[in-house]
Order: sequence, then C-alpha cells, then structure tokens
Amino acid sequence: MSDRGMSLGIVGCGNMGSALATRLPKGSVLVHDIDARKQEALARHAGAREASSLEELVEASDIVLVAVKPQDIDPVLATARGLPQKLIISIAAGITLAYLEKALAGTPVVRAMPNLNALIGRSVTALSFSPQVSAAQQGLAQKIFQAVGAVVLVSDSQMDAVTAVSGSGPAFVAYVKDAIEPDEIRRILERTAKELGIEERVAERLARATVSGTLAMLDVNFDAQTLVKRVASKGGTTEAGLEVLKNEGQSPEALAAAVHAACRRAAELSKK
Repeated sequence: MSDRGMSLGIVGCGNMGSALATRLPKGSVLVHDIDARKQEALARHAGAREASSLEELVEASDIVLVAVKPQDIDPVLATARGLPQKLIISIAAGITLAYLEKALAGTPVVRAMPNLNALIGRSVTALSFSPQVSAAQQGLAQKIFQAVGAVVLVSDSQMDAVTAVSGSGPAFVAYVKDAIEPDEIRRILERTAKELGIEERVAERLARATVSGTLAMLDVNFDAQTLVKRVASKGGTTEAGLEVLKNEGQSPEALAAAVHAACRRAAELSKK
C-alpha cells in the first residue's frame, strides 16, 4: 500500500471498505467480499486487485483491514490468528479491543471507528491499539484513515462514547439540522462527549469534524432522510438515539439525551 512496500487487504466491500479502497492509491489494495459481485464492482471502480478467498487475502497482505459486519467477524479473525508479522485493523462496531486480542492470539490489532462521511473524505476516525502494535504500525494505521478524513487516538474504553458522538453523529446532525444551528450542534456534541469521558481536545475534534463532514455530505451526496437511513441499523446505537429525538423533539436537550442513549446502546452491544 504504502511505506516500504507494505500491502493492504480489505475484507468487506461495503460503505467503509469501498471508501478506503477508492481513496488509497490505485493498484495498492487487495479486496475480498463474500459477495463476488460487490467485490468485482469495487475492484473495477477503485483500481484494486481481487482476492479469490479470505485466506489468499490474508496471506498476501501485510495489513488486513476488516470491514465486515460484527456478526461476520469471527471467521476473519480465525484466519488471521497468531500471525505476529501482520497488522489487523477492525472497523466492526461493538467489537472491543480485548475481544480482538483474545481472538487473534498475538497478532497486532487496531480498533477503528470511522463514520459514513468517509464516502467524501470527511470522516473522523478514532483509533485504539493493542500493546503489540509498534510505533511504525500505529503510523501506518493513521495514514490509512487520513485518506478518508481526520484521525484521533483514544483508549478502547472510550470507543462506546466515540460510537455515539461521531459514529452515530452524522444521523443526529442530519435529523436536527433544521431545528438547531450548526455551531450549537457542535457545542452539544462536544459537551456530551466530555460528559461521556472523552478528553477535551479529542471531544472538540470529534464534534467539529462530525458536524462539518455531515453538512458537506448533505451538500454533495444525500438528503437528510437518506443519510439518516444509511447510518441507522435496526437495533443499533443510532436507532436508540433517534428514538429519543422522535419522542422528545429536536431540542438541544433531546440531542444530548440522544447521544447518551446511543452510548448506552453501544455498551450493551459491545462484544467483550
């Protein structure tokens, strides 16, 4: 992919896998998806190479980015288990670093939480690292996600809060944007992030990037209703927050309560 001939394989050709593949240098990425049509379409669009199997992708890649649904992650982790020379990056929501470390048995692992704004290069991605991840590997992980926006570093214990603020955040911003001014939305997200335990500097970056990136998405890509639907999944963190907004109205207090509800749901869903 990048530094010193490092190769990147992406497992999963959905929103996030596609966003990364299309924004990294053409020809530098190997992709695989259980849906052969999605894999072929992304490879053609992004100028990426295709792997015929998960095993082929893991074998051929120095860095494996796991962009599958949480319920589909275990077979991927089993294939990459016990490979200390590889670096695994997971963007599966709710899969904790502790779970990843146990499943991978010595393979260095990064947990990442980007958001949908990656589609236009305006994401903010939070990263946390297992102890086995070297300084050089940390730099590579940051470089990968800088291709789709800003990057912040957090502890894994903060990831539920990050999921609520910036993972679900684009849907909340889109939902309330006609009722609350953007600067006020940013202040509410920042204040709520700090209430949830995120340090001030990181909270400010998450809030600012989430609001500005979402407004840019609404300018160029989606209407508000479509964006909300793309972010929200049934039973997930975003849906929990949207329920609050639907019941309590589009007020600043309801927005803060929605973020808190999303964080609680993230904790409930986390695979320890």
